[in-house]
Amino acid sequence: MLEKIRQVGAKGRLASALVLLVMLPAMFYSVYEFTTLTRSEALIADVYRQQLDVVLFSLNQYAWDVASSWTNAINDDLTSSTTSKKSLPSLLVPFLDQNAGIRCLFLTDRSIADARVFYPRGTNAQEYITVNEIAASLKPRTEAIDRLFKLQAAGYRKIDPFFIKDKAGETSLALVFVSGSEGGTNRILGVVIDAETFIRDILARKMEEAAGNNFLLSVNRKNSTQVIFATGAISQDEPRQTKDLWLFPDYTIGIRLRGQTIDEVVRTRFYRNLVLIGLLNVVLVLGVWMVYRTARHEIELAQMKSDFVSNVSHEIKTPLALIRMFGETLQLKRVRSQAKKQEYYDTIVQETERLTRLINNILNFSRIEAGKKEYRFEQVDINDVVRDVLKNYSAHLRNEGFALSTRIEDLLPAIDADKGALAEALLNIIDNSVKYSREKKFINIRTGHERTIVYVEIEDRGIGIDPRQQKKIFEKFYRVSGGLVHDAKGTGLGLTLVKHIVDAHKGTITLQSELGKGSTFRLSFQIHSNEQV
Repeated sequence: MLEKIRQVGAKGRLASALVLLVMLPAMFYSVYEFTTLTRSEALIADVYRQQLDVVLFSLNQYAWDVASSWTNAINDDLTSSTTSKKSLPSLLVPFLDQNAGIRCLFLTDRSIADARVFYPRGTNAQEYITVNEIAASLKPRTEAIDRLFKLQAAGYRKIDPFFIKDKAGETSLALVFVSGSEGGTNRILGVVIDAETFIRDILARKMEEAAGNNFLLSVNRKNSTQVIFATGAISQDEPRQTKDLWLFPDYTIGIRLRGQTIDEVVRTRFYRNLVLIGLLNVVLVLGVWMVYRTARHEIELAQMKSDFVSNVSHEIKTPLALIRMFGETLQLKRVRSQAKKQEYYDTIVQETERLTRLINNILNFSRIEAGKKEYRFEQVDINDVVRDVLKNYSAHLRNEGFALSTRIEDLLPAIDADKGALAEALLNIIDNSVKYSREKKFINIRTGHERTIVYVEIEDRGIGIDPRQQKKIFEKFYRVSGGLVHDAKGTGLGLTLVKHIVDAHKGTITLQSELGKGSTFRLSFQIHSNEQV
């Protein structure tokens, strides 16, 4: 039990060491790759934000410069109207016709009581924006208008954005400032801008320049998928970053890379790395499992070798002790009865044979391990092998109290075999049956043939073998776990030698066993090619 606990502890320490040395670094690296994606996403968002801020500032500054140039031109026209004697329509309408993006101009006094509106020729703006709409939009902003007049009086002309709602409910931007006009009287002047025309006809050139060959810029109406303008073919994907246009808050400008975006590149790389990491982890798991299995097998093998040395020592000491004890007794002539002497002689012979078999097993196993085991094949009648084995072993079976039953089929076809090796295989199986049978001491040996094979079966009614351990019993040094196993000594080599002998004869060995009811081993061999079935 203590040895079992030590084995379990060694395997547990081995498994823990493998996990710590191999699996934990792989797991940490996998987690690191996952967290890297989040950091990369944040970095990409920051790059886009900075780039968009630069582009947006440039576009808005350009839009403001254009609007400012308009207001300056209009202010100059109004100032010159008093000296040139030209009417306002003759000055302003041509200006409107030449500058796309302006829906109309309006001129009114400080009280917003007297307003005039000028429209470009050939537009329908007058149907949507009239004096009433302009007055309704300006009157709530009286404080802002008063501030514009105060700044003008101080010598500073400021342009303020106002929003005019037309009859259709659409909102247009109006750039409002105070300008001198007829008779030198300061008046309110407003430039109502058509946002979409302004974006397509004026901002477009600047957007193309800002986008270059690397970026794709697009302007959308808020809460709508409608694209007002884009510097290239745009898919349905949302831009990576968006912000409101200063002059046109109902519109947003978005930015992304042309072709594959940075985040798409990062995600592609991430998923590729993820797949590689997954494959690496699978390989590592398989490698760890193989190393663990190999190491576990070596630990078990080392333990079995230790048990083997202990068992061999016991197996050798027991017959030697009996031989020495009976030999000394006979030497000292303490036995008077001839029958008793014969019993002692028989015991010495049996223990000598037992010791011989043990030594032969060890020597044969050593030759097999070294690859030097040789067999002398000849035509053999398997019945002769069985009879020879029983002739030499039946006395031992009787002494052990076993009932022996045989069913030998006559005239079996010959097989190519090493007679001595087959006898050794049969003796090892019979010896196992003797060791692991306690209550029901019975052995049945049968021979027969089926089609192209002949077979020999050895049946006992011993302790049987657990189905989970039946595949392992032919491994070297392996001994079945069980209470009786600890009482019955052995080297763990017998069935290993049997398997090697059968394999060398190109035969098969099968086992039928049930716990508590016994086991049946069948050794099958191909019939000699010249024999007829």
